Amino acid sequence: MSEEYISLKALAAELGMDRSHTRRYVLRMDVKPKKRRTPDSGGQLTLTISSSEAEFIRGRRNEQGFLDSSKPVQNEAGVFYIIQLVPELDPKRVKLGFADDVNVRLSQHRTSAPTAIVLKAWPCKRSWEGTIIDALASSGGKLILNEVYEFVDIRLLLNRGEQIFALLPNPSNKIPLSDASPHLSTNA
Repeated sequence: MSEEYISLKALAAELGMDRSHTRRYVLRMDVKPKKRRTPDSGGQLTLTISSSEAEFIRGRRNEQGFLDSSKPVQNEAGVFYIIQLVPELDPKRVKLGFADDVNVRLSQHRTSAPTAIVLKAWPCKRSWEGTIIDALASSGGKLILNEVYEFVDIRLLLNRGEQIFALLPNPSNKIPLSDASPHLSTNA
């Protein structure tokens, strides 16, 4: 019995994603698309995955809360990073932000800034990002554009980050529910 295949184009439409994001997402899940001719590609070669791989991808998207808008996103923990974009030319210029994986984010930045380096990364919740950026920027930062700042004193920036994150809880820890919480009945 031959395996059924689905094009990434069809999967992207089903999941409500654009094709390039779908391709990157599939590759991050260690699924390797193969080029095949499909009915929806008009006989042209297109990237495809097996039906079982497509089911795996659908399951992952569902677990992450993308396919059921009523489901809360389970994992909002990641890292807050400070990336020095062009250390050899302007060591005062840094990018502040949140990422699920700092190495993936660094790779993305290196497409336009090949010598970028991570100065520091701390465990963080996605919802803290704006507040952390504002708090760090108040230690001598000047906004250039899109979370890229210029800091006169990088050591002061890093020290401020250490101070802030020393006060924050581990973002992976969940706050226990009270016996009076209505969320208890939905978790049963």
